[in-house]
Amino acid sequence: MEEELRCYVCKEFYREPVLLPCGHALCRLCAVNLQTHVPEADNASASASDYQEADKASVSSETDSGVVCGSRPNSYAGTPAAPIYPSTAFSLSCPICNKQVYMDDNGAEGLPPFRVMRTIVERFGGVNIAPPAEEACQMCEGEKRAAVVRCEQCSVRYCANCRDAWHPIRGPLAQHELRALGTTCGDHGASPVLYCNTCLIPICQRCLAEKHSQHETQPLSNAARAHKTDLSQSLTQLSEEAKAVTEYIQLVKGSGDKVNESCDELERQIDQACAEITRAVERRRDELVRAARNTRSQAATNMRTLTAHAAQKLREATALLHFSIEALKETDHAAFLQVGNILAARAQDTASGLRESLETPPSPPALTLDIEPVLRTVKTMNFIECIPPGPPEMAVEACAARGCSCTLAWRPPVAPHAVRGYILELDDGLGGLFREVYCGRETVCTIDGLHYASLYSARVKAFNGAGEGPYSEVIGLQTSPVAWFSWDARCASGEGVSVCAEGLSARAAGWQPRVVLADQPLARGVHYWRLRIDHYDGDADPAFGIARADVAKDKMLGSDALGWAMYIDGSRSWFVHGGAHGGRAPGGITPGSTVGILLDLTRGTLRFTVDDQPQGDIAFTGLRGAFYPAVSLNRGVAVTLQPGLPPPPDLLISTLAIE
Repeated sequence: MEEELRCYVCKEFYREPVLLPCGHALCRLCAVNLQTHVPEADNASASASDYQEADKASVSSETDSGVVCGSRPNSYAGTPAAPIYPSTAFSLSCPICNKQVYMDDNGAEGLPPFRVMRTIVERFGGVNIAPPAEEACQMCEGEKRAAVVRCEQCSVRYCANCRDAWHPIRGPLAQHELRALGTTCGDHGASPVLYCNTCLIPICQRCLAEKHSQHETQPLSNAARAHKTDLSQSLTQLSEEAKAVTEYIQLVKGSGDKVNESCDELERQIDQACAEITRAVERRRDELVRAARNTRSQAATNMRTLTAHAAQKLREATALLHFSIEALKETDHAAFLQVGNILAARAQDTASGLRESLETPPSPPALTLDIEPVLRTVKTMNFIECIPPGPPEMAVEACAARGCSCTLAWRPPVAPHAVRGYILELDDGLGGLFREVYCGRETVCTIDGLHYASLYSARVKAFNGAGEGPYSEVIGLQTSPVAWFSWDARCASGEGVSVCAEGLSARAAGWQPRVVLADQPLARGVHYWRLRIDHYDGDADPAFGIARADVAKDKMLGSDALGWAMYIDGSRSWFVHGGAHGGRAPGGITPGSTVGILLDLTRGTLRFTVDDQPQGDIAFTGLRGAFYPAVSLNRGVAVTLQPGLPPPPDLLISTLAIE
């Protein structure tokens, strides 16, 4: 069973296991490393076209008229007819079954924890796994344990030990309701009691009121019984079909004797013909081998002769060299002058004629085996497919990187090799392993959704029926060092806020806070942007920061767990996330002030400035995944976005000092 308890990627016992829609498990960190960003254009195409036409996710070819090259047929985890999330931002291919999993902006961080796997690993693997924050006991000190109950009155989760120590079922706490934690609604945390026949999912009472009031529902137990009845009927039908297949197998076995007799005779004929051909080939092989050995023997004799001649010349030159060196040691000048000129002349003559006296080394025999008579009948076949193609040549002049996308082009291999298609590979922008991003016949490909401030390496190879050829040379492409973005106009449709045509200015029209997101997420690098306060009357609490794509749009930014923000008035500010406030700092804003946001995804931190001066310490840490720049406005507050700015040096220095 140990194989089931080890991650397929890292081969270690599961640490924080998550469950994929295909039913397999991965460590959360391994899932994060495997996920790839899905460009927005591919997301739209995937939801509007037949998924079986896709070939490689997240890549589109310009010469394919924008057709998404997604996973091969039957590679979706879940229902292919509809996207799993309203907006697909990430995907990963299950390393076990190769099914493609599509995820929202949370990526692998949003995959559900695999509680059963975690329990079994702790029980049999002897590994203590820290539960996710949303499942951990809130009273444990030091290492957190998994919570087993939650008090509905206290709104606190307890493990078994902390429940007995801090919330005994006696005295004034006896009337509190301790709800066992288990399968719960992903949106509301309540236990499901109904089954929606329209959406085919278990739901709770709040889900019924909010999303499924017009759907057909039934009690969860009734739905289970109905599904068991359907399964029993299907099994009965399957049993009847299996019986028919059994009868067919018996029929096939009955006719097997005649087939065996016919095949035995055919095998005897094949053996006899092949044996005769083999004997002829072996006789000819022996003759050719003897001729080749005679050639090798003659060549070896010639090489020995040339080697002996060269060795003799080398000995003569070496003797003259040593004798001349000894003559140089002569202290009697008159005696040396007797032979000095003679030795110099001999040395020059010997040096000039030493290599000229050597013959050219023998070259290998220019012989090849002529098998044309044997292959004459084979030439009617497409024999060129028996050789894999050569390496393509990267068309460097046509390759370019713009923003967070790049275009790659290459030339076909030199003829006569046939080519059926090409495989383009790209690394992760950090010098990691290459991954396949395109497979097709075109020689131009545009890849979107890359990370800013990253140096990507790319290579391509061709393939045909004989196999894959060698890779081309590796080229590097540098994406933009800073992120350029604007406000997403979709956030302004009927939400009480307006966005200008350029997408840089936003204004609140109502009293209730409204959240506006940027039009693209940030997932890597260090980014700094500012928001200029164009209008502010001192009676509002604008909030500035980052958010996930599905953050609540009708609340102040930071009111739920999908937003990280600083809200500020005319005299002070607070940090807020998940409705929890903290980090109060003096100093407010006035019309004309600028609020800066420094998102350091290398360290996972978020900081704020007011007029380019630090506003408090580091606001948030441990940030991982993709985040959208965001702001929440109300009561006529208007701001203008200034993206792609270099961070203030004082802010970077203070960040390093705090760390």
